[in-house]
Amino acid sequence: MADFDTATDAPPIPDAETMLTPITKIGTTPRAQMVRKLVDVLVLPAGRISGNERALTADILLQVVDKVEIDLRMEVAGRLARVAESPPALLRMLLLDQPPVAEKLLCGAETLPEALLLEAAQQGEAAHRLMIAQRLDLTTSVADALLNYDEPDVAKAVLRRNDCILSPNAVNKLVAMSATVTDLQKLLLRRRELEPAHGFMMFWWVDGERRRRILSRFALDRGVIQDALADLYPKVFRGGGKPDPFVKDILILCERRHRPRDEDGQPVSMDVILRTMRAARHYPAQEIVDAVGVISGISRELAARILRDPGGEPFAVLCKSLGVSRDNFFALFEEDGDAGENSPEQAEYLLAVFDTMARDFSRAILRYWDWDSNPRIASITRLLGLDTAPVE
Repeated sequence: MADFDTATDAPPIPDAETMLTPITKIGTTPRAQMVRKLVDVLVLPAGRISGNERALTADILLQVVDKVEIDLRMEVAGRLARVAESPPALLRMLLLDQPPVAEKLLCGAETLPEALLLEAAQQGEAAHRLMIAQRLDLTTSVADALLNYDEPDVAKAVLRRNDCILSPNAVNKLVAMSATVTDLQKLLLRRRELEPAHGFMMFWWVDGERRRRILSRFALDRGVIQDALADLYPKVFRGGGKPDPFVKDILILCERRHRPRDEDGQPVSMDVILRTMRAARHYPAQEIVDAVGVISGISRELAARILRDPGGEPFAVLCKSLGVSRDNFFALFEEDGDAGENSPEQAEYLLAVFDTMARDFSRAILRYWDWDSNPRIASITRLLGLDTAPVE
């Protein structure tokens, strides 16, 4: 009996073949001894213990394992991480334990039930969620749960997992987060789930290099859609009667080419366009903003946002959509100063941006920027908490 009562401060070393704890290293207290002996039973191979017996052993451990010191709980979690059929209830208790205990499972177990990972993500701490985000078996549902807490480190860890497909809601949330967490922007622009609506919203808060990358990655031609809808234009706009407002809005969204017009609907010459854009660059007062919105066919809110953007890239998009020539666009900057935003280097940069776009693509970008009724864009706008009140 002396062997059963031997005390030692050293942790027990399980036998490599049987996974049983040697009887001479059972711990210093009866409670610790009992926990280790019960774990010995849990790790027995399936041929030596039935499922019911394993469940009973786990139920006994559930009553005592949370009443022992953290080092012993870590030991239990570490041993169960190597067992393929650990009882779920016991795993759940350990996964929701303090991060050092949960780490033994989250970083040591190759597979864990998705339901338990969801619970750990929802009820655990930020440290739990960060460890879950780094697991190889991360799923779309678990990633969604991880992102519900707006934790930048967790979001970055999820974005680095290229093998995990993100849900549309997760991408919307990450796009909104990238407005304030700049470290997410580069990772997001690498994701295959990112679509034009996301890219053109991010355009407003990323730097110049990433703006050019967005223009390159999401280049599109609306020609196929325009051809498919071509026979609807005469029916809706010249067919008499009151057109379906929904169909009308979509046709305007997909229009082949914008023809600048004034408030009375009359065509506007390029000379008027250039004078308006020159005035808008130097003094974007409200009346100028309104005039730009009218001739470009966009809302006054978007016109104001474009003209007051410090980078100038949205201004290049606007000019391209209006049919401004390359030479005339560059001439808009020639009379400016030699420093800062109006330097010759900035003019050359914006000219390069201008050159990367086809006119139809620039119109598509403006439509995306002005497409508040689109459900996905509206969802991201709500996540951003943007004030949609009209510009005064």
